[in-house]
Amino acid sequence: MTRSTLSTRFFAMLLAAVVISISNWGNSQIIISEYLEGTSNNKCIELFNTTASDINLTGYSLRRYSNGSTTATSISLTGTIPACGTYVVCNSSSEATLLALADQTNSSINHNGDDAYDLFDGTTVLDVFGDIGCDPGSEWTAVGTNGTANNSYIRNASVCTGVPDPTGSCSTTSFTTLSTEWTSTNSSNDYSDLGSHTTSCAACSTPTNTITTGAVTGAPFDVECNAGTDDTGSIAFTSTGTFTGGNVYTAQLSDGSGSFANPVNIGTLTSTANSGSISITIPSTTISGTGYVIRIISDSPSTIGTNSAAFAINQNDACLPGLPAAGLVINEWSNGPSGNQEYYEFVVAGECGESVDIREYILDDNNATFTNPADYDGTASGIAPGHFRFTNDAQWAAVPVGSVIVIYNADDPNGDLPADDPTDADNDSLYVVPHTSTLFERCTTMPVSSSPDSTYTPCTYATAPLTGWNPLSLRNTGDAIQVRVPNGDYYHGVSYGGSEMTGGPDNLKLFTGSGSGMAGWFNDGDPFDVANWSSGTTAGNQTPGTGNNAANTAWLLLMRDTAAATCPVTVLPVEIGAFKGVNAPEGNVLYWYTVSERDADYFMIERSTDGKKWVEVGSIDAVGNSNEINEYQMIDVTFANDMNYYRLVQFDNDGTKTKYTKIVSIDNRLIPDVELVGIYNLLGQKVDANFKGVQIRLYSDGTTQRVYK
Repeated sequence: MTRSTLSTRFFAMLLAAVVISISNWGNSQIIISEYLEGTSNNKCIELFNTTASDINLTGYSLRRYSNGSTTATSISLTGTIPACGTYVVCNSSSEATLLALADQTNSSINHNGDDAYDLFDGTTVLDVFGDIGCDPGSEWTAVGTNGTANNSYIRNASVCTGVPDPTGSCSTTSFTTLSTEWTSTNSSNDYSDLGSHTTSCAACSTPTNTITTGAVTGAPFDVECNAGTDDTGSIAFTSTGTFTGGNVYTAQLSDGSGSFANPVNIGTLTSTANSGSISITIPSTTISGTGYVIRIISDSPSTIGTNSAAFAINQNDACLPGLPAAGLVINEWSNGPSGNQEYYEFVVAGECGESVDIREYILDDNNATFTNPADYDGTASGIAPGHFRFTNDAQWAAVPVGSVIVIYNADDPNGDLPADDPTDADNDSLYVVPHTSTLFERCTTMPVSSSPDSTYTPCTYATAPLTGWNPLSLRNTGDAIQVRVPNGDYYHGVSYGGSEMTGGPDNLKLFTGSGSGMAGWFNDGDPFDVANWSSGTTAGNQTPGTGNNAANTAWLLLMRDTAAATCPVTVLPVEIGAFKGVNAPEGNVLYWYTVSERDADYFMIERSTDGKKWVEVGSIDAVGNSNEINEYQMIDVTFANDMNYYRLVQFDNDGTKTKYTKIVSIDNRLIPDVELVGIYNLLGQKVDANFKGVQIRLYSDGTTQRVYK
């Protein structure tokens, strides 16, 4: 050891001695409970609250000392660590699995085996991992275990207080408590315990509340979606422990397989009693299944009960998912396990047994439609110039419903891809097409970013050979995959990423966090419902060219079945070509046109100022049955001086109601606070805004306006 190293070590020991002298180590409330050092940037530190009270972390910091340094890189902590709970801090470039577990991220969580950490509350060092001021070489070691490099360590359950920085000579084993208070997982990528900690600390070992879910009354249940017919019953339960005033017991329904990944609340009971019965309502939209179960949960304290026995729900009149028109829906996407090994998988959707013309359909990543307006500057949300589209090749003019089309980056092919088959030569309903194919053409210009939906202007398309996957390349930290019809109108899309990313027109954001090494896939049901989508790492989840799972395989086979009775989707009776709005002197003008209509009765416009509560503006008769373009217009003169949102609802002759997903927004916040009092004709008779002829409009400030219609 050199003189300079001895000097540094001496002052580090002196500093530690001073800190220890003013610290009450036995009263430390938060300890370092897990040290995780995985591959690449997969690094995390877990903290554990040994007390029965939540602790505000304002003023606390986690400090890293690199390679024997006594100068720390400090990470200020935020938020609250719950009573007897954990708080996880991970490197901000960790993989999505870790980011989902993290309470805070910071690039300074970047240890590599020979670094030390301490936990500081602003006055006192509460706990230490390592030996500050000592460089052990490549890692800290302990007898009988692997070292700290590329490894994870978990604090033993019996440890309830922090420890001071060790004193004594510097060596690879001078982190003395590593062998007495820590247990190695002997794995670099074992995340199984991150976010939870087993403890025998007294404050956290008190008996917990329990709920036992009892018998279900009323099963099997019968529901009808189209008729809106629910079914009712009850569920009994017992509980142990004390439940505080205002506690609410909630009955939750699983899916048909017994999973509570997306539970449905079907009944509540406000009570502190240790037994009871909850009245339940099975929603009319529930699909048939024999594996449904119910569990009871509580909120004060938060407790999850056991599952009931399985029971059946019979859907006797199912509502089929509605497509806005025949077209292409995304079935799967992958960011690839490494490099740029990305692919998209699409399904041709429409009336079963028919074919769909997908010539000039546009394929794009995010174009700002999936971006919060504050981030329209571009690269922050994966917005990149250009897009691909299908050529006018005859093979795309009539693609059978249920066909699968896989498009991939030919410059860095994914290892799980099937063999190329750009023309479905073997008639197995599968097209596998590299992006360089002559069946695609590429535009390199950017769409016009605007809210709520970007617009596509005319473009000069380049034909094959195409080079560069960039227009479809996915940004790791957040992006989107979407399909557009030939005129540029939105059809279907999904997204992922941070707060800068939205779910787009259909709220299809699959997860929050990095998409590096991730994939997303549709299961079955309605592809426009995020509840029917799943996501995960690419390992074991990439299935290009085949069904994503048993449910998706069954869905694809039904899509290819020519019997309409078994078709898993239905095309909506009216195909909307556009729905737009603008503020004009005569009011907020809403206009739309249809490309086709089938048994349509009338249209209704609804307005909202918060996107939640909607009121009717007016209605207008539909043409009814047509394969030609029909134009419609409605004027709203009763709008609020606020941001006004409009949606279009269409009714069939049989009463079926369809709400179209596109929302039109008109900003009326800059209009002076003057209200329309009434509308009159030239005879002084009161009329409505749809009156044909001269309208005299009287406003609350005494002014009038003459409008000709």
